[in-house]
Amino acid sequence: MNQTTIKESCVLTGGVGLHSGKKTAIYFYPAPANHGIQFLRSDKSTTIPATYQYAESSALCTTIAKNEIKITTIEHVMSVCNGLGLDNVLIEITEEEVPILDGSGLFFYQKLSQVGVKILDKPKKVIRITDTVSYNKDNVAIYITPSNQPVFTFSIEYEHQQIGHQEYTFHLNETNYKDQIVQAKTFCLEKDIQKMQDMGLIKGGSKESAIILNNNGEVDNMEVMTWLNEPNLHKILDQVGDFYLANNLRIIGNTYSHKSGHATNLAFITHLMDECQNKYIIEEDI
Repeated sequence: MNQTTIKESCVLTGGVGLHSGKKTAIYFYPAPANHGIQFLRSDKSTTIPATYQYAESSALCTTIAKNEIKITTIEHVMSVCNGLGLDNVLIEITEEEVPILDGSGLFFYQKLSQVGVKILDKPKKVIRITDTVSYNKDNVAIYITPSNQPVFTFSIEYEHQQIGHQEYTFHLNETNYKDQIVQAKTFCLEKDIQKMQDMGLIKGGSKESAIILNNNGEVDNMEVMTWLNEPNLHKILDQVGDFYLANNLRIIGNTYSHKSGHATNLAFITHLMDECQNKYIIEEDI
């Protein structure tokens, strides 16, 4: 298989940042082979590769930075790039934060699917896991074992009667991503909302862009949900995006995660890429 990009440029307007609340447009441009996924902050004239080397640890979103200039909340659009098998795209935003839109990857997916995928003249590469890699910290566990395809099994556990303990296994390919994952909205616990607001966060949040798990063990806004296990599916959406920080190469392995988030996803990818080089190979995707 060869590397890909998009066939033509496109733009999404009218969005706001989840945490900043600032209006921002996001532009997508075709890019040549071996360019990877890069973000351009046009207000700062700074381009940042969307790789783990430029990522900063954050519990609430995925952030990349260079020379003290940051681009935040990139996880949903990164997930869509991985889900579509896009290797090379230049993504321009006009503020620090990628717009939240409907809280899922759907709008990004629809726009990029509409313009279409272009095949380039260089071979696509993947990371193939050859031996077990594990990560444990506090109550978080991530394991990845050899497999012939990328598989994500994600386990969540919340003290909320509508969620509780759930587990879901997802086989990553373009069809499954569209049908099972891309529409999964982000979510939050009602008890955490005031705390985040006091920290100056979620200024752009709304009941249209996030599932609210209220203090009575119920869902405030079930009308925006697509699936009853949507929080579990959204955790997979996030991880598919965070794992694409591995130099924008799809990881071929069977991943099991328990209670992981953005910070531990990044910690795992950094551990894998920098400390476990004898447990994977980078090869052409055939």
